[in-house]
Amino acid sequence: MRKQAITLGRVGVLLPIGVIIPFLGLLAGLAAVILLLISHNYFAKAYESPRIFNQALTGTIIMIVGNLLGVILLIVGVGMAAFTASDGFDPSNVTQVYSMVFNSGVAIFGVIIWIATGIIGYWFIFQSMKELALRTGVGYFRTAGLLYFIGSIAAIVLIGGIVIFIAWIIHIVAYFSILPENQQLSEEGM
Repeated sequence: MRKQAITLGRVGVLLPIGVIIPFLGLLAGLAAVILLLISHNYFAKAYESPRIFNQALTGTIIMIVGNLLGVILLIVGVGMAAFTASDGFDPSNVTQVYSMVFNSGVAIFGVIIWIATGIIGYWFIFQSMKELALRTGVGYFRTAGLLYFIGSIAAIVLIGGIVIFIAWIIHIVAYFSILPENQQLSEEGM
């Protein structure tokens, strides 16, 4: 069970690289989330710690719902701004588009929902990864989880993406730092 968790986690954590491929990016992101959740589920069963999976699942659901709601509200805000433009709408005038969108309270509320659910979701994921670090003995999981959480907070000042990218790199290192059971047993016997 632990070996499958490691394999699925390694594949899942590397899949976001596929986001750069047009049309396949969304599918790669979705597959990454699913594989990482399955990996957390296998780890939860292997270590008899349901908290690993439950926290990861809760955080993921919160972020998915928040992202959908935030995007819908942002689209509604943009649509309202475009239809209420009294002097005509010129999509090539970027400053006009920004001012129209952010004069709408709906768009601002959508961004607030998006950021707030990201922070809450990453808090749960951090809790899951903290437990995973404790059980596996790989501290990189805790560091990656903490950086994901800090990055979600830093998204308010627009540097969160950089912090989340660094967290993702550390997450990759964490999965490749876990030794499979048979390799771990042979090293302990030496």
